[in-house]
Amino acid sequence: MSHLKGQICVFTGSRVGARADYSDAARELARVLVQRGYGLVYGGGNVGLMGVVADTVLGHRGQVIGVIPEAFVEKEVAHRGLSDLRIVKSMHERKAVMADLADGFIAMPGGIGTMEEFFEVLSWAQLGLHGKPCGLLNVDGYYQRLIEFLDHVVEQDFLKPKHRALLMVEQQPSKLLDRFEEFIATHAARRFDRSKT
Repeated sequence: MSHLKGQICVFTGSRVGARADYSDAARELARVLVQRGYGLVYGGGNVGLMGVVADTVLGHRGQVIGVIPEAFVEKEVAHRGLSDLRIVKSMHERKAVMADLADGFIAMPGGIGTMEEFFEVLSWAQLGLHGKPCGLLNVDGYYQRLIEFLDHVVEQDFLKPKHRALLMVEQQPSKLLDRFEEFIATHAARRFDRSKT
């Protein structure tokens, strides 16, 4: 495999959900990641949408790093065909390793675990702990009510508009990655602009 541009962490469900569109979107995201030269970082499972994303990246000869707590390996949900499977002690360690490895974070449809992992990295962006893009892949409007809630949070003055703007939302994987690449390039340019120091 050629040199990677970077690695994108994808948070998504350990179930496939009620609509075939979710799996279709997972496969499309995987194809676009490989096409653009990105590796996948994810939770290391072989089930649900996370398994669909990983299998599709592998099927297109992309690189996949899975990070899974040892308790889940024992339950036999670990994906055994990955480029790199990292077994860690705890969920906390899993999230820290995934965050360190990734150059950006995408949440696809998922449940409580997906939300918890994604909102943690989004809150870290708000706190300035990282400068990596965070986006929702809003498949068939899956996240529409969540987006409306976050707008409500801004209206009620619990979230600044500049922090709400950290969350990118797109329905198409290619458009979301376009925005990620623009964000990464802008941040890199700022980091190396010595005129402001």
